[in-house]
Amino acid sequence: MKKVIGIISAFMGLAIIFAACSKDSYADKLEKEEKAIKQYIKEQGFNIINEYPASRVFADKQYFKDPDTGIYIHVIDSGNKDKIKKGDIVYMRYYDARFLISEPDSTYSNDKQNYDEFAALYFTYGNSGSYISSDYSSVYPLSSYMYTFLSPGCARPLDFNLGDKAEVSILVPFANGSYYQQYSNYEPIFFGRLKYVK
Repeated sequence: MKKVIGIISAFMGLAIIFAACSKDSYADKLEKEEKAIKQYIKEQGFNIINEYPASRVFADKQYFKDPDTGIYIHVIDSGNKDKIKKGDIVYMRYYDARFLISEPDSTYSNDKQNYDEFAALYFTYGNSGSYISSDYSSVYPLSSYMYTFLSPGCARPLDFNLGDKAEVSILVPFANGSYYQQYSNYEPIFFGRLKYVK
């Protein structure tokens, strides 16, 4: 009996070692992500700057790399004078979103015309707990969109004093990405355009 238990334990140990060796380490995932980001930036001809423009006006294809988060931000339109403030509920539309490693040629949008709960993602600006959703349900479509696309990275541009109806383009590394990015596919996402409405 001891011999059988020993053999079973040995097989289980080998299975665990084999499984651990076959998966990428966190460092490997970061390296793969960095390579994908650099390649995408080069292909798109983006000009990366290290300081947010004092004029708040971005040149064409100019992206600010936020040193605190690693997120790349391009402000398309800073919105109107009605600034988005902490505590505001913000509805977010995304257009031309793409995962840079697994689906670089596929794009996603949630561009329905009305801002109802089934179309727009939403969060409470200033409440970081509302920036990410671990809830995934194929029955309730909004939860799957929030799980896949909503992230702290999506809220970060608002820290630069944007107004209602502001539009940005961002590239979000997985460390500041959605629950799906952080715990499932470990890859960056590029949003060709995000629009914020309060």
